[in-house]
Amino acid sequence: MTNSQTITSTGGRAYGFALALAIGCGIAACDRTADEPPVPVDRPAAIHAFTNVNVVSMTSERVDSGQTVIVTEDQITAVGPSASVETPAGARIIDGAGKYLAPGLADMHAHPMTTADLDAYLASGVTLIRAMWGEPAVLDLREAVASGEVAGPRIVTGGRIVDGEPIIHYGSDSALTAADAENVVTRHKSAGYDFTKVYSNLSVEAFDAIAEAARANGIPFAGHIPDAVPAAHAFRSGMQTAEHLIGIGPATIAEGAEYHTRFDPAFPGYAARIGTGEILLDEVYDDAKLGELAQLARQTGIWTVPTLTTIRGTAASPDEIAALSERKATEFVDYTVMSFWRMSAALRAAWTPDTYRGARLQLEQDLRQVKAFHDAGARLLAGTDAPNPWAYVGFGMVDELELYVEAGLSPFAALQTATTAPAEFMNEAGRSGIVAPGARADLVLLDGNPLENVAAYRDIAGVMAAGRWFDRESLDSRLAGIKAASDRKAAVFRDAPAWPTQGDEIVPISAEFVLEQGERSPGAERIATVAMANGSTAYLGQFLEPGGSVRNSRVELGDAGFARKITVERTSADGTVERRVFELPDTGAHILTGTALDWMVLGQSLGAMQDGESRDFPIQRLEDGGPAEAGTMTVTRHPSDVIVGHFYFTGVNRHDISIADANGTRELSVWMGGGFYAGWPVKIVERSAKPGGGRLEYRRIL
Repeated sequence: MTNSQTITSTGGRAYGFALALAIGCGIAACDRTADEPPVPVDRPAAIHAFTNVNVVSMTSERVDSGQTVIVTEDQITAVGPSASVETPAGARIIDGAGKYLAPGLADMHAHPMTTADLDAYLASGVTLIRAMWGEPAVLDLREAVASGEVAGPRIVTGGRIVDGEPIIHYGSDSALTAADAENVVTRHKSAGYDFTKVYSNLSVEAFDAIAEAARANGIPFAGHIPDAVPAAHAFRSGMQTAEHLIGIGPATIAEGAEYHTRFDPAFPGYAARIGTGEILLDEVYDDAKLGELAQLARQTGIWTVPTLTTIRGTAASPDEIAALSERKATEFVDYTVMSFWRMSAALRAAWTPDTYRGARLQLEQDLRQVKAFHDAGARLLAGTDAPNPWAYVGFGMVDELELYVEAGLSPFAALQTATTAPAEFMNEAGRSGIVAPGARADLVLLDGNPLENVAAYRDIAGVMAAGRWFDRESLDSRLAGIKAASDRKAAVFRDAPAWPTQGDEIVPISAEFVLEQGERSPGAERIATVAMANGSTAYLGQFLEPGGSVRNSRVELGDAGFARKITVERTSADGTVERRVFELPDTGAHILTGTALDWMVLGQSLGAMQDGESRDFPIQRLEDGGPAEAGTMTVTRHPSDVIVGHFYFTGVNRHDISIADANGTRELSVWMGGGFYAGWPVKIVERSAKPGGGRLEYRRIL
């Protein structure tokens, strides 16, 4: 039997203004993604001349003052004293008096998916990025930049990550056998990706099979050293790069010492014991083993991409986050990305000062590992892993370089990891990453000398990418566009009421949509999950109607995975609140509330379906009096059908859904998310013949 409880109260405020503002903007146009019209790019002048400038060539550890640098098309054609280098007629002259001309930086571990990302990289002096999760959208961005259609850094990209069992991120490719490995590497090569990325749960056998397939197909492989693969084995395999210092810790611990990685659930307790001094890291690590591994890295030629910025961000303390939040760069972090960062911090709510102290001491050990590799002559590449928490897109590059300096590298050596080292990595030594004749014209004009302080890359007067010049005004305009788009997203839910949480529950992550139906918008909706005190999960939804009414929904599941309790609270525009609570029997049917929550709850079942498979699900519809029989829902899962979006928020598998009931048949398509949104709806399209209907689309606020 269904029990219904109604509670009515008054008070509160209307919430329609922010929604109307966002809808008026047109959310789809507020964030430029790869499937939308690019920002117009002016064709560059054929010749540029930087005059009276101090040149940081990176060919040596010195500054050459009073220089003129000539750029023809996308190549540096002359560098020398201004008194002896003639400026060609018709050249665009850029006065460099008092400034420093240095190479553009390379972020060799990035996750770009939007043209807004490309703008952020340009504005921070990054002229080359290596995308570490590729999709067709990234291939499109790569080609658009290369053709000059879109302004941005040059892009090198891998395909989707290749994982073992279980897959960590939904939407990854999988390799469990040698045949799987050959198949996925061949597909990556034929699709045009630059390398194959391996991931943490691959077996030794699958890892070795990928190495063999990569050699046979003439495509590099790089990525995580899998948990099952010893670091020394990975170094000898022909692996091109090893990311995040993964594998180095386990390979360098002292005999019998306790050790936990940052991804181990036991890490917070372990870090707290480090913070109190109960565990001494000098006794955990064996410096001799570290030295031997660093020598092996030098001998095998593998490149290490530490991504210290992201390592630091995974354990940033409240004080560190407060300081980072005050930075100017924070204004240009996309609203959705910032929500993800805040979620990451919220998940550390139980950490103590000792835990944070221990995590910081562990980071200092990571710095020592970087210094050991550098001192051994092993090859290092700078990469941030943006936009992971507190790894800023573009702006995080200086943070990364500062951490290398903190580790003991000189500013020159740190800068090499983002300039000349990437050039060597790409077999372009002498042709990129330097300021010299014959080199690619990827340049940054700085107010200060980066050889004295790498932070000089934060004070940029202009950027040149492949011969295209972007002065400070142009860069600021691109940043303003990023901020405006982010502000419009935030405005949708800025004044919404609190989530219907209980007790100490927090909302760690949410998905947000605007609804479109022809020329009108039926509203906006966001969904979330929380962990309940009893260990189960509650699903939360919040629907904002254009008139200002708000409906909060909370769905709690029973042991069998079906709704056992649904709470619906509606706040009208005048502040009147009506609340209903439905206690439900376990009927073995999915209950449709008419919100995006339906597909997130159902996603727990859809994840077990195979491509091409169809299943029938009994359903009920939630009405004023409680659930009512609503017939059957047929779901068909289709192979990967990627929706352009951010790496963490990409749609992967499409599910076509047919709902037959007394009112006719509803037809929907629901794309489920990958990455950190595995099993969440990313896009919903309903085709119906209801009055005033037509196509109803949930567009994710990406």
